[in-house]
Amino acid sequence: MIDNAKNTGLTPVRTARLIACVIALVGMVFLFLERLLSAVLVMASDGVKLGLARYNNFTGRFASQNFAEDKQLLSLLKEVQGLLPSAESALTVFMVVAIVLLVIAVIGLALPRQFVHVLVALKLLKWQSGEVVEDSGANIREVLDRVGNVPLKKLAVPFAVILAIVVAVFAIRTCQQSSAENSVTEAFAELNAQAGDYIAAQKAYFSKNKALGNAKALQMSDSVVTDYFIYRLKGTRFSAESRAPFANCPAGSKWSVHSNTKGFFEKEITFFRMLPKDTACVKLSIEFKNVGRNGVPQKPEKP
Repeated sequence: MIDNAKNTGLTPVRTARLIACVIALVGMVFLFLERLLSAVLVMASDGVKLGLARYNNFTGRFASQNFAEDKQLLSLLKEVQGLLPSAESALTVFMVVAIVLLVIAVIGLALPRQFVHVLVALKLLKWQSGEVVEDSGANIREVLDRVGNVPLKKLAVPFAVILAIVVAVFAIRTCQQSSAENSVTEAFAELNAQAGDYIAAQKAYFSKNKALGNAKALQMSDSVVTDYFIYRLKGTRFSAESRAPFANCPAGSKWSVHSNTKGFFEKEITFFRMLPKDTACVKLSIEFKNVGRNGVPQKPEKP
């Protein structure tokens, strides 16, 4: 009867495991909040970019200057845009807290006796059982010495699992970031190539005919849609409109190349390359202003 009584209730080991489970639950809550906030942040970021793109054109600017609701909405979009960096920092904090709590929980479940010794030594837990009374007055150094005597085999599995989780999380994030950067690079390389093809075709046509050509004369399509842009060739004007946001450059941003002629007796061809007004788009497509140029930019350009 005495032995049975000793095995009932909360023993030190059971208490350690219970506390570890609670810590693991809290860690999972933080991990869930991090995932939830990440999804909300993506939607908010896309919404802000689309909203700012809407107010970046003529009708949007007119509405924001003349209608109170649009002024308020534009102001709200800018406030949310200012909060996005803080939200991204909160994501990192939530992830770190979740990982730390889960690490503590795994250690508590794998090494319950040592875990309860640490809790008692740190005065985070009091225990009156004879199993821990002798250790209740132990200092931190003694506890750490005792924990240090644990065989490495017991520590290998939980730490390997923790390390695998941490590496996997950071690897996934790094791959996502790298993929996004590669997409942006590929998109603007495509933009430069399309604009370069138009300029080369226009130069070749002008060299032969001393006139500018439209899409039919240049033997080019008047409209091309890719994963990143919608390209249009109307008259002698080439334009590209982004279909999706690139970093802080909103969807619907436009790049264009206008061709013209100069001179009376000896005509020369000129090209005017126009970038979006958004500075984020300009930074991403800084090479666009040199598309089709050979060496140092010259104006007017000769074919």
